[in-house]
Amino acid sequence: MKRAVIGWILPLVLMFSGCDSGTSNINNVNDIIDTDDINTTDDIDNTNNINNTNNTNNITIIPANQNKTEAQAMAQLFPGATIEVATSASGDYYVVRDSQSAIIGYGLANANWGFNGEVRTLTGISAAGETLGLETITQRESWWYYVPLSFFSQFKGILMDNVTLLPGYDKNCSPRCTSVYAAIGVDAISGATYTSDAMIKNVMDGFLHWDEVLSAQ
Repeated sequence: MKRAVIGWILPLVLMFSGCDSGTSNINNVNDIIDTDDINTTDDIDNTNNINNTNNTNNITIIPANQNKTEAQAMAQLFPGATIEVATSASGDYYVVRDSQSAIIGYGLANANWGFNGEVRTLTGISAAGETLGLETITQRESWWYYVPLSFFSQFKGILMDNVTLLPGYDKNCSPRCTSVYAAIGVDAISGATYTSDAMIKNVMDGFLHWDEVLSAQ
């Protein structure tokens, strides 16, 4: 694992000053998720999409970009597993065990300020050091419709060995958190910079917490 010391179609013109978008925000990273990938409200709120049932584990699958409880998020990331709450210096986290009580993963919930308020997400990481996904817990962002499911899909299958941890990164980096995206290897969102930045900081905070837990074992 590497470480750094620190360091729609939708042509919509918004003519008011509170918009979480703009040229300077959009160009924070070299590769930015195209808003053509945005799921429309009809797609997101389609009952058939929301209530997909995992027949094997009898759980209701809630899309990654919709609010859910931490328990629901953990059940989706680790179906059928036993979930325990543990605590370390950085706070509470989840330990996941299989039927033989062997640790198979960890869940780390984090929150950072977005455009309108706090955005809370949960990151799942396997015991082998591979990310299983990013789930939305709570958010009330005005520009959340700019956040496509493709943004969340980036956080599945990341090998922690390929991540550069930034233990002292600037928590006030928004709207220029380029180094955090680069360290994790994912792209930002065009049109929702502050919201995107809140989530990327959540992920980095979760990775740092995970590393703290493993280092103490």
